[in-house]
Amino acid sequence: MAKKYRTSLIGALMAKLPRNCRLLYPLYFSTLLQTVKDSIYHPSLPEGLHGFSIAYASDVHYGPMFSKERALDLANKLNALQADLILLGGDYGETTKTSIKFWHLIPKLKVKKGVIAVLGNHDLWGSEAEIDSLTNLIQEKGAVLLRNSAHALNINGAKLCLVATDDGKEGKPDLTLFNRLPACDFSVFCPHSPDILPEFDQNGSYPFSLAICGHTHGGQVALFNRSIISSSKYGDRYRTGHMIENQTPILVSNGVGTSTMPVRLGAMPQIHYITLLKGNEIKSHRSEYTGP
Repeated sequence: MAKKYRTSLIGALMAKLPRNCRLLYPLYFSTLLQTVKDSIYHPSLPEGLHGFSIAYASDVHYGPMFSKERALDLANKLNALQADLILLGGDYGETTKTSIKFWHLIPKLKVKKGVIAVLGNHDLWGSEAEIDSLTNLIQEKGAVLLRNSAHALNINGAKLCLVATDDGKEGKPDLTLFNRLPACDFSVFCPHSPDILPEFDQNGSYPFSLAICGHTHGGQVALFNRSIISSSKYGDRYRTGHMIENQTPILVSNGVGTSTMPVRLGAMPQIHYITLLKGNEIKSHRSEYTGP
């Protein structure tokens, strides 16, 4: 109750600020986590996967700029979505040490078909011993950790594969990964950063059905739909949202937390409730925004 009151009070006070004082807005907005509902239509989706749902969250950056209360609230929101699968896109802390603290803090997530996790560049900012501790902890919490590996699920007679390389910046991604995977009816490529996607371009096509990524923070601070400073080597090519590249749908999340500075502008923090649907063509629909 105290937290909700405090948030409402801050919002009310900021609404009364003179317009020339509203430079404080980016600090406030960075805490307003939205739940975004995304529908992705794909003609190659098997009938058995029609309606399959994924709760996705990335880029928490737990630490001085992301409180324990917000971390626990995030876990509660992911559980409350009651998706078939939870997919976590990496950068759980600012460093390996704070990523470990995040995973120690949150309870086991409850979901029908399991929890899949990947590592981001910040998760690998530590010693080998710390990284080993993090990977072991993630698995102890009941998640399947993907690093240059895949996890297959049999859903209503259809084989769904979740695939991820190691992080492209700080890890050692295996670019031959798809060459050695078993056959899948539908594959979701979920590396931390979309920057690795072009590495898998095969003469204008991708070897996966759908890509879901984080890392970019939507620019974190963006004006007129352009990042002030982009964390991607491709600039705003993969800044945020839905796109189609090489006849393949891609979803890039703004993520949950912040890095470097605890501010956001033009890139609200978000988690996703993604529904896979069979359709005559590849398209996406963002149907609803839900506030905190």
